Amino acid sequence: MRTDLIAQVLEILHDAGFIVSRRCETRSFDLAARRSEITLLTKIMRNIDGLSEDVAKSIKRAAFCLLAAPLVVGERTGASFLEDDVVYHRYGIPALNPHTLYDYFAEDIEPCVYSATGGVYANIDGAAMKVAREKKELSLGDVASESGVSRRSISKYEEGGTSPTIDIALKLEEILDTALIEPLEFLNKDSEEPSSDVLTGGVEEAASDLERHILRTMEEIGFEIFTTAYAPFSAVSSPELPSKARGECAKILTGVSDCTERMIKRAKIVSSVSQVTRTKSVFVVNGKVKYVQIDNTVLIGTDELKRIRDLEEFTTVMEERVKN
Repeated sequence: MRTDLIAQVLEILHDAGFIVSRRCETRSFDLAARRSEITLLTKIMRNIDGLSEDVAKSIKRAAFCLLAAPLVVGERTGASFLEDDVVYHRYGIPALNPHTLYDYFAEDIEPCVYSATGGVYANIDGAAMKVAREKKELSLGDVASESGVSRRSISKYEEGGTSPTIDIALKLEEILDTALIEPLEFLNKDSEEPSSDVLTGGVEEAASDLERHILRTMEEIGFEIFTTAYAPFSAVSSPELPSKARGECAKILTGVSDCTERMIKRAKIVSSVSQVTRTKSVFVVNGKVKYVQIDNTVLIGTDELKRIRDLEEFTTVMEERVKN
């Protein structure tokens, strides 16, 4: 049944003009998708309450590093279905049902309602509300009495300090005879900087001794390493300083693995994700390397990595592999 939901989301994204990666088959995001300057890292699950804090943190970390917006698409919260045209949130990640996803991306219908503790709410234009109230020569108390909320609440709505429930927002529009409800900018990735625990992600947080060893070596070459948890790649690597190599080689999805069939599958997935996110991809392989490239993912052996002296040489190796 989750497979059906994934197929539905894929169809919606394709219909809306996105290019979409292979399914990642990891605990982190399931798909990367891009349309113009919008990049999504999307987690798809039947019940959005199944998203753990650790997995949410890993998705936000990868999204921050790749200038993408994290998104959850699901069907239920608890025993209830997600309502159409309502935005939910889990650990700071917006969550939608497929209907809302389609409306937003395929029909350009922006949701205006979000779910939070106590009900569903809408953001309103407080300044427009004050202008409309004064134009009608109504006091804060007058509007409070007609809308059934406190005078203090009306004041906070006008100041932008709080949001009313959707029922109160609609009642205020009726009383003041003006449009007040504003669309939600829930995918604005720059609206909130991730917390410090999301931003952390150095080499010491790598999942295995092999990963820590390889990623330390890449740090010595000159890369800044941003590890990822539960994703198909081990880290996102960026050159530390501006240079010719930085321009050519910025943002590399970096995998670390023994040479196995599973590594080949992961390399294909990471290649697909890198094409969507406009990055490059490399796997550092422990053991004999049979190939120099899998799809667009360059393979470099651990012994070969030890001989690479700097960013320029690393970039040259990657370029030669891609050309061949």
